[in-house]
Order: sequence, then structure tokens, then C-alpha cells
Amino acid sequence: MQLLYYLNEKWLSYQKEEGVNLYTYTEHGKAVIIKILGPVDVQNAEVFKDWIVSEFLENDKKYIILDMTHVTTVDSFGLGILVGIYKRIVAVDGYLKVVAPNKNVRTLFKITDLERIIKIYNTVSEALREEE
Repeated sequence: MQLLYYLNEKWLSYQKEEGVNLYTYTEHGKAVIIKILGPVDVQNAEVFKDWIVSEFLENDKKYIILDMTHVTTVDSFGLGILVGIYKRIVAVDGYLKVVAPNKNVRTLFKITDLERIIKIYNTVSEALREEE
């Protein structure tokens, strides 16, 4: 597992395997914007949680925006991991915001009432404008 540095865009990328980007992130003020590049499911959600904890929460970066534009699916395990991440962030007075989930993911958030505790935004700019 490695981090790649894209100097032109100032994005950092986490790879599980050579050539397979799972997430990229950048910082904007006190917020960390994470682009998830694929599903949030039983195969990768635990690694995602561990990465957020070790890379951000343990380094006092507690304002997280998840850009879900490229997320195809979220399974029940992935949903549980997102709830766990939310709880850890709230415990340290941070926030977790979700941006641009597709229709199926948005429906899942609605059915499970998760949309009541994790705010959903249409764009990253919109999420950044609203400070909590």
C-alpha cells in the first residue's frame, strides 16, 4: 500500500494495489475532501475506515467531506463502516459530509435514516460553504 503524490493537482492518492486508486484526497482549509473511486463494500470498507483513522483522525484532521460522485454502490457492510466513521468523527467534535451520491446510494441513506445525521450536498463547493 502506498501514497502517490500528484503535484499538479495537489491530490494524494491511496492505492491498495499497483495501479488501482481507491481514494484521492486534498485539503481545503481545515476540511479534507476525499474522492471515493468505486464501491464502498465488504471488500474495501474496512481498509477505508482504517485509512481515515490513521491518516486523518489520528492527525487531528476531523472535518471530512466524502465526494461520492464515483461511488457505484454501498453495501450493508459499507454502510456500517460509514456510520462507524461518523461516530468517531463526531466524538472528536468534527463533521462528516457526503457529496453527490448516486440515486441508489441516496435512497439507501434515506431508507436507513442516515440522511438525518449525515448531511448530503450536491457539490463539494456547497459542502465547503456551510461550516458547522
